Amino acid sequence: MLKIKDYRILLSQFVLLIAALLAFGTGCAKLGEPQPPQIHIPKPAVDLTARQRADSILLAVTKPAQNTDGSAANTLAGVEVLRLREGANPEVAAKPLPANQFVEQAATILSIQADSFAKYLNGNSFVFQDPISQPDGSSLYSATFRYAVIFINRKNQAAGLSNEAVITPTPIPLPPAGLSAEVTEHFIALKWKEPSENMDGSKPPRIAGYNIYRAEGSEKLPSAPINSKPIAKPEYEDRDFQFDKTYRYAVATVGSLQNPYAESVPSEVQSIEARDVFPPAPPENFNAIIEGGYVLLLWAPSPAPDLAGYRIYRKDKKSGASLLLQKELITTVNFRDAQIEPERQYEYTIQAVDTHGNESVQVRTEVETK
Repeated sequence: MLKIKDYRILLSQFVLLIAALLAFGTGCAKLGEPQPPQIHIPKPAVDLTARQRADSILLAVTKPAQNTDGSAANTLAGVEVLRLREGANPEVAAKPLPANQFVEQAATILSIQADSFAKYLNGNSFVFQDPISQPDGSSLYSATFRYAVIFINRKNQAAGLSNEAVITPTPIPLPPAGLSAEVTEHFIALKWKEPSENMDGSKPPRIAGYNIYRAEGSEKLPSAPINSKPIAKPEYEDRDFQFDKTYRYAVATVGSLQNPYAESVPSEVQSIEARDVFPPAPPENFNAIIEGGYVLLLWAPSPAPDLAGYRIYRKDKKSGASLLLQKELITTVNFRDAQIEPERQYEYTIQAVDTHGNESVQVRTEVETK
């Protein structure tokens, strides 16, 4: 396990390795000469973020893909998470600290090894939760928390600290309740009840909006919401969905519009299967024109985006008998019916059918003489 006091040693090792590379590079290159040592140290993270979730801080950072020498980062062996508690001074919090000063003052709150990575990975990002509730009763809302992470290789080497993520917790409302989901033809409609109070019991709740989290099937809920900015009302239309998939939704209450957003824990998860049970729009301008010994059927296509084809029925007006003209769906916008008897009177009906087997209302026309 990496200790904070070891950080300077790690940096020294890294500097020595760089110096060795430079020394090899300044000599005369000759065939068969020893090659400089390879440095496989993961690049420091540059995208560490911190978000408040209830009385915890949610940290997210991308798993390194490359080492400092450009090779694939396949020697990652550990991750250290450091935290520094400061006074709630916005001017001070906005300025990054020198790495040495941060390391001297910060505490290591989490140290994970490679065999535990799966517990913290969501996709290609590490997600850590820091429960910052104060056991001594002091208010977490009067402090600023500064975080950084260190990636370590199998030789216990690190290239440096990540960027600093700074956050000042704020009292936020409770999570929403009564989340419901309904599938419509064009979107999934979500609705929920507004919380009645803040986490500390105060009223009215300080609601700055809501964040929507969505996952497919049994996947974990992502660390980032699907909305780009907080939703103002307790309802949402998710138009970026596909039929025949199952979605899981949760909603969190946002307590501050400052970046990063401070939010509640997510609501209870609502699962829904997006089934297409909506009939397509019917074709238009359906006409039947008799030409010699056959009837020519013409129509304007249905605008349904998932159209599969059409069914056409012919009805003998005298007997009332109805016949499906073709078992397979018709995929053109015209059809020739040659199985007619000139002395009989007919009418035709057509309906659109989509890829889920839903049928439109029927459109009727009678035969016109050309």
